[in-house]
Amino acid sequence: MIKNNSVKVLALVDNRELQLAVLYSSLIFFIPAFVHQQLLTGPIINALLVLSFLHLGKSKSFFLALIPSTVALSRGLLPLTLAPMVPFIMISNCLYLEIFARLKTNDQTINQAKNFLAIFIASLAKAAFLFVISKLLMEKILVAALASKIAVMMSWPQFATALLGGILALLVDASLKKKYATR
Repeated sequence: MIKNNSVKVLALVDNRELQLAVLYSSLIFFIPAFVHQQLLTGPIINALLVLSFLHLGKSKSFFLALIPSTVALSRGLLPLTLAPMVPFIMISNCLYLEIFARLKTNDQTINQAKNFLAIFIASLAKAAFLFVISKLLMEKILVAALASKIAVMMSWPQFATALLGGILALLVDASLKKKYATR
């Protein structure tokens, strides 16, 4: 009985998808907890979200998209004044993945440029969504000067980190496919 359960546990641990899910969730959880630089953390998290989508599928990557902003807020990467934005940051991560999912191609014969364009459009949509929401929401609850600063934080930096992260993810994925396709 014990030996039979041990075999089941080992089979579960050998599952590549489970290993990737544990890896991505751990990185997505711990990076914002310890790296407090948005221009470094943002691209890494966005890359991990795109990689999780490419390797685990939409539903699992959507779940992982809920983690980073919560951790970032709890660890001080996001200022407390951004707490009302956390649900919208989560939605923007899912929006980013959804738009990428709809626009990307799996066809190896089509140039990878289509996937880079999909990342660009998804990044633009994410940033635009966050900018509009921050303008609408934060102007209602904060003084104008602070609300304006938050709107800027939710615009081009979000675009830049999503774009850099997405490009990084596509390059890593292409490299992994090339490396393991030859084996």
